[in-house]
Amino acid sequence: MTTKKTKKKPPRPAAKPARKPPTTAAERVAAQVNRSNCVVRKPCADPERRARLEADPVAWLQWYLHQTYTRPFERPHREIVAGVLRAHETGGRFVVAAERGIGKSAILWGMVLLLALTGRRRFPVCVPWADRALKRAFRFWRNALCFNERLLADYPEFCLPFAHAKGTPQKVCNVWWEHSGQKTGAQLTVGEGLIVLPDQRGCMGGSTINANVRGLNHPMEDGTILRPDIVLLDDVQDRSVAKSPAQVADTVSIIDGDVAGCGDSGKDLPLLMAANCIGPEDVAQHYLNHQDWHALKIPCIVRWPADWDEPDSRSRALWAEWHEAFQAGGDERALAFFDSHRAELVNGMELSAPAAFAVSGKCADPFYGVIKMFHRMGREAFMAERQQEPIDQIAEAGPYHLTADVVLRRVDAQRKPLARPAWVTRVLASSDVNPSYGFSSVVLGFGEDQSAVVLWYGIHKLAIPGDLPALELGRRLFAELTAHGKALAGLPVGAESWAIDAGGGNFDGVLAFAAAASRVCGIPALGFTGRGAKNYRQTGKTAAGPFREQCHGCLDHKDGRAIRWVAWNSDFWKECAQRAWLGEIGAPGALSLPAGIHGEFAAQVTNERLLGKGDVGGLTFWNFKRLPGRNDFGDALAQGYALAAFGFGIGTSGRQRIGQARRPKPSIRMVKMR
Repeated sequence: MTTKKTKKKPPRPAAKPARKPPTTAAERVAAQVNRSNCVVRKPCADPERRARLEADPVAWLQWYLHQTYTRPFERPHREIVAGVLRAHETGGRFVVAAERGIGKSAILWGMVLLLALTGRRRFPVCVPWADRALKRAFRFWRNALCFNERLLADYPEFCLPFAHAKGTPQKVCNVWWEHSGQKTGAQLTVGEGLIVLPDQRGCMGGSTINANVRGLNHPMEDGTILRPDIVLLDDVQDRSVAKSPAQVADTVSIIDGDVAGCGDSGKDLPLLMAANCIGPEDVAQHYLNHQDWHALKIPCIVRWPADWDEPDSRSRALWAEWHEAFQAGGDERALAFFDSHRAELVNGMELSAPAAFAVSGKCADPFYGVIKMFHRMGREAFMAERQQEPIDQIAEAGPYHLTADVVLRRVDAQRKPLARPAWVTRVLASSDVNPSYGFSSVVLGFGEDQSAVVLWYGIHKLAIPGDLPALELGRRLFAELTAHGKALAGLPVGAESWAIDAGGGNFDGVLAFAAAASRVCGIPALGFTGRGAKNYRQTGKTAAGPFREQCHGCLDHKDGRAIRWVAWNSDFWKECAQRAWLGEIGAPGALSLPAGIHGEFAAQVTNERLLGKGDVGGLTFWNFKRLPGRNDFGDALAQGYALAAFGFGIGTSGRQRIGQARRPKPSIRMVKMR
């Protein structure tokens, strides 16, 4: 009898203990909340459409954000989009100036979204001037991610967690993927103005210019720190900033330092600025004229009427008549005049964004809207904010046009600071003295034809009270000038002479130091007293020579000692130093700066504007207008030009042989008395 062998069945694995069902009301609620936070990943609804639109950013914006961009994309909008893409592709810096009110901000918000969702950039940011603008940008991005059906269909991997949470920040951060059981990682950090995208895909956000732009970063789950990789700047100033040279300089410093430095160290941070001019030499004008920024101005009126610039322009006369009709009878009478003279009013005229003006219920003709705006705003405001060509009334009145931007265009990028060109034959230093603030000094190199370069400039800080006795002030100045002189002597350019401002209460202290300068610091020094043309004469009891071009040596005795100094025509040499900036780098008599950032220096050397000059009774007089802000470097520069003439014979006619010049003989004019 055989026995049948049976196979032993493998032991069954021990059953996992069943999850304990929630027993309390709080646990049941927590479980329900957790289930409600689960989201199922979906594929893209139309990959072909998504790829096609990603290749055409304007079409992408118009399709996915169709409720935002209801007007046609015109030249300003397309140029801003193109500027963002060029910044992205090249890593460069671009600025596009266009009129206000046409939707520049909305284009930038849309481009931040495009750069993030298409994977072009991992951390695009928008940096506006005002805090309210940043809040509007954040709402725009949140609404697009949470409630835009077209984006949700084609970009579900980005939008699903936000749409599932319906834009509630507390819920977004708790949403988890059904397929993995892991949280999506999406966040809406309203307080920080930051949106973190799911699955460590990056983030988007912003900061205002006046906030802590440097601290704009996001720690990722894997431990890496994500920093901005492209910055879109929006409306970088308000009217109060545009009218203040000091605030313009501060804003430029923040953009050049904090904003441009908020990216990863060692990498070029792409920048795009959408700007609108408000006045001459404002922040927008600075960057439109900056050599390191690619600039584009898009005026409202691309072409004016055909005969606009003619002395007896028919179109300009008709615009004035239209304005009279508008003032007399409002839109009704003005429209009747416009309709009857339209051909002559707008002959040859072209607008950059006509659709922006074709929205009036009274008249859909964009040219009518532009003419109306021109007269309502006034020529000065229209030229600045609509044409991006601010009118500098002071510069227009003067014999030459010198602004800080002109000076900044004289930066020689090939020459490093303290690098002395081969053609420089003389090196000198000049200091403007302000005891409560500091010594503002420049070191200049001159050629034989009065061509010059700024080799170095800086400020030796002081804090000397203004109520000190004369002897104590003299001692303090002597000590500080000694320290500063040693620093100047230590520069590798070899200054041969030093002009020191001895005006006002500094006279005794500066002259005492000048007499001992060669011994205590190694640079021969001279005290200089500047006098306006109204008070400058090469005559008088202290005029002792030598007598040079618009400057001369002076001699007097005080307390048994002979004291010497130089008197100079400050108006003459101020104009001479300013005109030197007008020449191109390398031109005879031109002045240039070394490579670097020189915004504050440029502002100071142009802070006095020449309105005009003329001869009165055989004498020349200058009319300078002082603008708000400091001009110490401008004074030091003009004084340096006077020293070049006095000490080395380098004047407006080039190098002159220095001999013992004769004192000019006083002339006597006979006046017939009745």
